[in-house]
Amino acid sequence: MKLLFENWKRYLAEGDVEKYTVPGSEEKFAGKWNDIPIAYKDSDLNFEGPVEDFVLILDKLAELLNLSEPIITSGLRLPKRQVGPMVYLWDKNGGREDLAKGLKGESNRGSKYIINLYANCASCNKTAGDIATALVGMWEEGANPLENPHAIPSDVFDASAEYIGNQGGISAHQHGKAVDYGIVSNNDEEISQMLEYIKGNNLVDMEVIDERGIASPHWHISVYGVNSLGKKFLETSNEDLRAGRGPE
Repeated sequence: MKLLFENWKRYLAEGDVEKYTVPGSEEKFAGKWNDIPIAYKDSDLNFEGPVEDFVLILDKLAELLNLSEPIITSGLRLPKRQVGPMVYLWDKNGGREDLAKGLKGESNRGSKYIINLYANCASCNKTAGDIATALVGMWEEGANPLENPHAIPSDVFDASAEYIGNQGGISAHQHGKAVDYGIVSNNDEEISQMLEYIKGNNLVDMEVIDERGIASPHWHISVYGVNSLGKKFLETSNEDLRAGRGPE
């Protein structure tokens, strides 16, 4: 259990930078930009194909615009990896404090925060709001006292992960269809600029969720597909793009 909580802390601090080569990318895109391996911190990079193309587009774009290399801070997130940040946010937003006052459900600030967060998530499981409601109910019933550094005991943690798995996941992260760029590790303005470029040039079909106001501030991107212009962007060298010889 201690290891799981340490992983939560690493998630919030965003870990150390490592490099990863998307399979086949160096051969396919040789000469299109200089540093093809992508940067990441403490993340599982088992993505679906469209997300792989998206992270490569962002990496290539950073080099084209002379910006800092973007650093992935979360990728595939299996149920146990999903529970940690959720419980942290529940507790951080007053979950246990309000519970100690006898407040539950919509009357509990932490529970209301989690329910609203997932109920209003377009790219999440269609029943994400209901799943979140069930989860906070489990935490309200089994939470540790305020003096305990861990919000919930290990059995409740495991039961929460099992429940998420049985529901087919709650977030696009469970299916390798989403990626996060934390603004502790990244320059917020630069990530915003690149996302606007991708959107403005119709490179990727995506949902961008601004989660900069939470304890682990980040941009969440759910990727539905890479458009033909996005594929051409990857296949056109940055040298040609700078010279105005863009994809046709």
